[in-house]
Amino acid sequence: MILEGLKGRIRGEILVDSDSRERYSLAECIYRIPPLGAVLPACREDVLEVLAFARREGIPVTARGAGSAVAGQTLGSGIILDFSRSMNRVLEVRPEEGWARVEPGVVLAELNRTLSAHGLRFAPDPASGDACTLGGMIANNSGGPHSIRHGATRDRVVSLTVALSDGEVIETRPLPRSELNPPARDRQARMARRLAEIVDPRRETIAAVTPRVNRSSSGYDLLGSVGKESVDLARLVAGSEGTLALILEARLALAPLPGAVATALVPFADLEAMGEGVLAALRHAPSAVEALDRSFLDLIREAGREEARSLPTGTEAILILEVEGETPSAAAAVLDRLERDLVKGGLAEGMIRGMDEASRRRLWEIRKAASPILAARGAGRRSTRFIEDACVPTERLPRFLREIRRILAEHRLDAAIFGHAGDAILHVNPFLDPGDPEVGPRMEQIAAEYGERVLSLGGSLSGEHGDGRLRTPFLSRAFGEAAGIFREVKELFDPGGILNPGIKIHDGRSRMWDHLDLGPRRSAFAVPVGTEEMT
Repeated sequence: MILEGLKGRIRGEILVDSDSRERYSLAECIYRIPPLGAVLPACREDVLEVLAFARREGIPVTARGAGSAVAGQTLGSGIILDFSRSMNRVLEVRPEEGWARVEPGVVLAELNRTLSAHGLRFAPDPASGDACTLGGMIANNSGGPHSIRHGATRDRVVSLTVALSDGEVIETRPLPRSELNPPARDRQARMARRLAEIVDPRRETIAAVTPRVNRSSSGYDLLGSVGKESVDLARLVAGSEGTLALILEARLALAPLPGAVATALVPFADLEAMGEGVLAALRHAPSAVEALDRSFLDLIREAGREEARSLPTGTEAILILEVEGETPSAAAAVLDRLERDLVKGGLAEGMIRGMDEASRRRLWEIRKAASPILAARGAGRRSTRFIEDACVPTERLPRFLREIRRILAEHRLDAAIFGHAGDAILHVNPFLDPGDPEVGPRMEQIAAEYGERVLSLGGSLSGEHGDGRLRTPFLSRAFGEAAGIFREVKELFDPGGILNPGIKIHDGRSRMWDHLDLGPRRSAFAVPVGTEEMT
């Protein structure tokens, strides 16, 4: 095996046996790609050695944490660089300054357990939080139900220490424009200046195709990273899915733990009312606004789940709202105001409150109930996540739901539909027959139609899960000329093209359904039963 050439050069493990290659050929996605092998780096010097080896041999390198990404971005045919085994330390916590410094393999739940002693947390909360790593969260710009109040991962990154593909290590910081004038003192300043030269003359072109949504993890964040006053390479690397640089350390902004939390379930008789309800709820600064439409609720009812008993008949959709306050009475007061606007205002059919941990958990179980249902649904069909992450402007959420139903009806598909309504991110899980010989082309046709509807509403193809192999083939359509600018940015950071090739930058040939594998498999990462779909 070619990776034998790394032996004796690194402290970490090199895995090239058939069992390891099979394990790393899978993730929480619909693809299977066997790699040459996996390297488990013990330190940054190992990472640099792997990069040097990959450059010499022309081998692609794909960074990986827990394997919880659902769009196929953690699979590759070359070296899988698994940061979760050894580079997983919390290096420093500064409670008084509100930040922590971590290695990329730190698991979110473990970080938050450490921070809880200080009354703090890292606020973005993807459902895979018991397994997902901070490096993976940064690479995908992960979010979660509570990102509506606390932001996505990119919003919480203070700085990154990264390895470029040529082996140079830089510690990023926002660079004022005044520091970009030649002669630039260091590599970061030179790259920041070149990035500004790429972006500045085309700001109008980029702005015209940048989705005006609350959350987006599609493409590269060019306008966010190249500001009028400064250039921030960390903001560009965050959400780049391992295509620009490898994360060695991250400094993260923390949030205080809430003094009290309250939850409410609010049913609606029609989608227009729910859409108005979302806008009304946002005026009260909730920490979560989750939507479940009729298709999702029908699945729960059909399965005879106890959670469905509290849902009024004729419910078209429900919202699960969560609010935070310094005290329980403060949180209850927010629910009072929400009930006045939503129920007494004639939008909603009622409100079921959860004021203690047990009652709050019961309400959230309605959101979580679909996971075992989706996994067990029979008739040879499998819940398939391939159009599961679009985000549209919040006021267009009801129309988006109607468009989704129309597409599903046209293709005679059932699906579960749910998501983060406050950010207008919807997860759509159609049921497909994996034995259908035309399932791949059919998926691509549906995804193309779905993408066109999303773009026509001013939306983003990905709100939080990233482009990966699912959406990269559609980025030229989504971003037009700006997709060519992405290619220039990739060339600036990774001229040899060894970092996660085929992701973000389309080769013009690959199809969404290449490497498709819808067969049965064990979960690629550990996640509590009942939370897999709560993304």
